[in-house]
Amino acid sequence: MRRKLPIQNRAKFTSDVILEAAEIIILQEGYDKASTNYIAEKAGVSIGSLYQYYPSKDAIISALIEQIVSRISNGTRQIILESINLNFAQASRNVFEYLINNFRDNKLLLYKLPKITPLLADLTINLSVEKFTHSTNRLLFEQHRSEFSVSNLEQALIVIEIAVLSNIRRYILENPAGMSDDEFIDAMVRLSTGYLTA
Repeated sequence: MRRKLPIQNRAKFTSDVILEAAEIIILQEGYDKASTNYIAEKAGVSIGSLYQYYPSKDAIISALIEQIVSRISNGTRQIILESINLNFAQASRNVFEYLINNFRDNKLLLYKLPKITPLLADLTINLSVEKFTHSTNRLLFEQHRSEFSVSNLEQALIVIEIAVLSNIRRYILENPAGMSDDEFIDAMVRLSTGYLTA
């Protein structure tokens, strides 16, 4: 959705300040206030400069969502790699805690705004964290393969990814069981390990 990708340092800086301004406006004043003119004003750039990179408000927001998903994905990979030699339950706990905190911090952009426009809904489906972390998730599963009784590790990994992210989404948005983070993480660890070792 971008007109062009920022490559040089100055262009990257301009693109970043536009995204930062858009995020601040959306979080503090709401989606409706985030017009391209207002975003350009907050970013301290001309509307012409903004349109060099982003043809519309939704293009800016989609780039912002992409940036957030990339940041969370990179962080998730790092947590997994740092936890690779821990027992599976503790490694899982570390990952779940990181995901809950980061998805909660970004719930407006990742969960709520996509309901407003189909374009953003499609984007969040295509930019799922598990798609970017799948190969690293597999590393963790392979490290603990001897502990699991499932016959098809790849299928099991996909089931766990879907279950974890769906449950985290519902927990953050609704928390229907009224659980604390620790209680929810304990439940997700039991769910994951129970499925894998049953």
